[in-house]
Amino acid sequence: MFIIGHHKIRERLKNLATVNKVSQGYLFFGPESVGKILCAEEFARWLVSGSDFEPNIKRVHSPDVYIVRPETETKRGVTKQKSISAEAMREALIFLSRFPSSGNFRVVIVEEAHKLSQTAQNVLLKTLEEPNTTAVIILVTHSIGAILPTILSRVEKIRFDYVPLEEITAGVSSVLSSGQEQNIAPFFFSLGRPGMILRAARNPENFTEERKKLERLFKLSSLQLNERLQLAEELSKNVPECIRLLEWWLPGLHTQALKFSTAGKGVETQYATRFFELLERVEQTLTLMKNTQSNTRLLLEKLFLSV
Repeated sequence: MFIIGHHKIRERLKNLATVNKVSQGYLFFGPESVGKILCAEEFARWLVSGSDFEPNIKRVHSPDVYIVRPETETKRGVTKQKSISAEAMREALIFLSRFPSSGNFRVVIVEEAHKLSQTAQNVLLKTLEEPNTTAVIILVTHSIGAILPTILSRVEKIRFDYVPLEEITAGVSSVLSSGQEQNIAPFFFSLGRPGMILRAARNPENFTEERKKLERLFKLSSLQLNERLQLAEELSKNVPECIRLLEWWLPGLHTQALKFSTAGKGVETQYATRFFELLERVEQTLTLMKNTQSNTRLLLEKLFLSV
């Protein structure tokens, strides 16, 4: 398992596992594609004293680690993530209630924890209120606001930030074959998301299509009305991808807003104000897409026509 960045957090987690001073619940939160899930898997490996593993569809290759993640469904040509049901959470907690086969703990990792339904969160809450001493639950999310306050008060929260450019550059060059990083625009290295870079290198065909859409987002103000509506239609067909692209778009918008705001002139100040207003609208759109059943296409059309 290779992880880029987060050295202090990982060292602390390793020490906790080593001295056996472990909380029963953790919340790993922060931006998408920075390495939260990999760090959760690494922590789980230390807790169960197992060898390195990679997750498959339902579980990892360890008898004491169980991964829960939202399923994806496609209806009428639109791909969305389903909520994590109460039944899925009950199955995970049954697994967690059994004694470890080796080591001191059993671990459940909940990816995209913001997709837990409210009923599933209430099921989880009962376990957090009366935890089993051999059980550890790790919730992973980039949308902490979707987690019930009663759960937040019962887990240890660990924040993951963007990874510095120099760490991404050094880390990526050590895992990619010669010349792979040259196919990725330097701009993407500055976004602080190593997961995005590795995704681009390992699946270049898919990333090429995503990059084209992202480039159109950055040129949104120059697109014609029909081009904006077409982009909204394309993005709305795959909601998880759309959310990912909007998340990648945000840092670029923030950089542009700061550039104009530091210029200190009349026209530049107006541009900065417009960029910050757009940032706010994008974040509002993301919140609705992540936490409600709103029509994605209509949300995107409203956003794109406001520029």
